[in-house]
Amino acid sequence: MPKRSTGCFECRKRKVRCDEAKPECSTCLRRGTKCPGYRPTQAFILHKFDDQGEKPALIKEDENRYRYANQVGSSSQQSEGPHGQAVIRRADSHPKPVDAPLPRQVSAVAADRIQHLCTFIALYLPRVEGPALPPPSALMLGLPSMPANSQVLMAAVDALSAAQLAVDKRNQPLIHRSRSLYGTALSQMMRAIQDPVTALKDETLLSTYLLTLYEVFVGITQGHGFFYHVQGLLHLLRQRGPASFQSRLSLQIFHAIRYNSLTIGYHMRKASMLDSPEWLAVTAKVAKVDPYVALQDICILIPRLLERTDKLARPDCPQSEIDKVIDDSHNVASRAFEWLSNFENHGPQYNEVDIATMEGFLDICPDRIFDPVFDFHYFSAGICYLIYWMSMLLLQGNTFRLLRQYRQLDMKQLIMWDRQLSSYAESICRSVPYNSRPTTGYTAKFGSLTPLMAARRYYEAKGAKTEAGWCGKVYMGARVPELYDTPVSLDPLEGVKNDVKGDPRYI
Repeated sequence: MPKRSTGCFECRKRKVRCDEAKPECSTCLRRGTKCPGYRPTQAFILHKFDDQGEKPALIKEDENRYRYANQVGSSSQQSEGPHGQAVIRRADSHPKPVDAPLPRQVSAVAADRIQHLCTFIALYLPRVEGPALPPPSALMLGLPSMPANSQVLMAAVDALSAAQLAVDKRNQPLIHRSRSLYGTALSQMMRAIQDPVTALKDETLLSTYLLTLYEVFVGITQGHGFFYHVQGLLHLLRQRGPASFQSRLSLQIFHAIRYNSLTIGYHMRKASMLDSPEWLAVTAKVAKVDPYVALQDICILIPRLLERTDKLARPDCPQSEIDKVIDDSHNVASRAFEWLSNFENHGPQYNEVDIATMEGFLDICPDRIFDPVFDFHYFSAGICYLIYWMSMLLLQGNTFRLLRQYRQLDMKQLIMWDRQLSSYAESICRSVPYNSRPTTGYTAKFGSLTPLMAARRYYEAKGAKTEAGWCGKVYMGARVPELYDTPVSLDPLEGVKNDVKGDPRYI
């Protein structure tokens, strides 16, 4: 069989010698013609066999499909050849690679992690339409894009994802598995924070925050683990400093940490460093456009007022200090009232509906003590309202006690204060069913626990046993108590209060 010519299609057609230059031969360039290229080396000849077993007939190969296949673009340039003749030079072509590298196979561990993370996000975040999620919830959307080479982050994600699955499925063996993963995550975290470089990375900060969420899901330390994780986060914040929070990710982590610090501040009646001017400057720009952040900027001041109030009990406390605490409390309340006015610029962000419309809530607590309930226009609105009502219940309740103790209130003022505080507690309870639905995810369910306990304490102090009992029943139903080895306290940080009283390590 004669050897097939390897020249370009044009030279083969003209039956002249081709120098086979790539991507275009010199013969075609000298002639000023467009070189059509070459037959690929993988090309082959087809033969047709008939049923009688005769000699196979040759089928002429359709070579037109190969012409110009290795050339892209049609731009060309004209220049002068070595002997003065015109030469057409086309722009450099970019032939497509024939053998593209195959992607690396995903390991079984990585595949499981991706699946568990997707399940966690689907269960944890709300599945409802509306404006952007509040920063702590939006933070979770970035987990799939985080670098997979951070061992401490991957360990924290594994533990939290397993905890989410265990709680959702109410699976006791998976609880034990998640605790094993949690132990691994703690070991990775300890190694990370001991390295001066790794300790200041966003991944380390985020990993520690995820472990605080693990304690909310399946913690068995009666709040101790959550408390000390938050203290560790505040320590890392202090090491990094306010100027280190510039990127979107770092700011989202900061917002999430600040809310956890706020909840502990409310429980412990202790302030943190986050109410200082340098740390408030971190969120000053974002607070102008995000009502959630603006509200946090106000609420973070309240734990300091609670702490100052407790110090007024000393015998030598001057009257000027008492007056200062009362005045500062009024100023913070005025800022909160202004925030609500701006937030409801176009009216309240909720409708009142029958409690039966809240999917699954009557399974948690069938009592219709608070009916109708609030159906918020969007998820973030419900979260903002809950934080506002909880914070105002604590702040104004504290101010009311100061006024009763150090000022003279008439009957009309007493009635007005009672109505205001009752409205805050009642609004919290009417908000909880919305956040307890499956469509709002576990972030809403767990986010309503601290406000719910604030309302319960108010009702207990008032002697309203029915309302206080409702709060306790809903709290236990949301926490899935049958998953725990020991009964869950209705005040998860009660033991911590005694352990850290007077502890200088508390930030």
